[in-house]
Amino acid sequence: MKRLYVHIGHDKTATSAIKKNCSDNASALAQAGYFYPPVARPRNNPTNHGDLSLLLAARHGFHPPPWYGTEGKDIDAIYDAFLRSARGAPQNNILISSEEFFQLGLRDDPAAALAELKDRLAAFDVRIVLYIREPLALLKSWYNEMNKGPHGTRAFPVFFKNLSPDFLAQLRVWQHFAEIFGPPALIVRSYKRTGLAHIGDFLTGIGCDHIPQGEDLRVQEAQDLDTLELTRLAKRQGDDYDAATLSRFGSIEALADKVARINAGFAEISARADVPQDSQLSLASLFAHHERLIT
Repeated sequence: MKRLYVHIGHDKTATSAIKKNCSDNASALAQAGYFYPPVARPRNNPTNHGDLSLLLAARHGFHPPPWYGTEGKDIDAIYDAFLRSARGAPQNNILISSEEFFQLGLRDDPAAALAELKDRLAAFDVRIVLYIREPLALLKSWYNEMNKGPHGTRAFPVFFKNLSPDFLAQLRVWQHFAEIFGPPALIVRSYKRTGLAHIGDFLTGIGCDHIPQGEDLRVQEAQDLDTLELTRLAKRQGDDYDAATLSRFGSIEALADKVARINAGFAEISARADVPQDSQLSLASLFAHHERLIT
């Protein structure tokens, strides 16, 4: 039975860099015994095996991002094409990557979504590869990313208040995948490097001795922090000043409770990673970053 590595993200852990490098260097990976299938990739995001993740997530209540169109795509036909490609490859290790697989663990009924994924991948010995990121850094990066959109978000503390604690703690997603695939099938890596060093860390995690080649670049550039809040406010012109900047984040007690729950969850998942990390998220750090933005 061939082994299938399913790289599920998390968001903001340089998943795009991993996908691009693996796609650009598929021939070298194949020589090292790892097949990166050329199928099941969206036309406008061709390094990502998003057809496998997004069509399945959409069946379980997830609304795919604007860049992805589900119309005219048959999930059974796409999975069949993937299976034929993987089975026909001479390599015994198959690698697919899409951070949207992470979304399966955030569904209202994650067990159903992940059970369907397991059933569709029953031909393989599956390993789930999950990168985790320190919660405060993840929160800042996700805020930056979401404010690249056309509308902008609410102010930083409100953004935190409305964000799923499971997204930041990352433990529940691990638990949902572990319940379906079994804890030994999960590989947890801490996000701790950048550039080609991060690609090398990923390949080491899946037992691949290929040394990554290519440009040492950031695939997704963050917005400049000095202009982030100005551009966000420009997109929120319908808000009054109060709603756009300082208030309406609820009670401090509720925020503190959320911080504590996130940190407890992250501590548990981080202990399972190759390099444990401590969370830097706190009420003080939350409002210190907000002060930095509005200053």
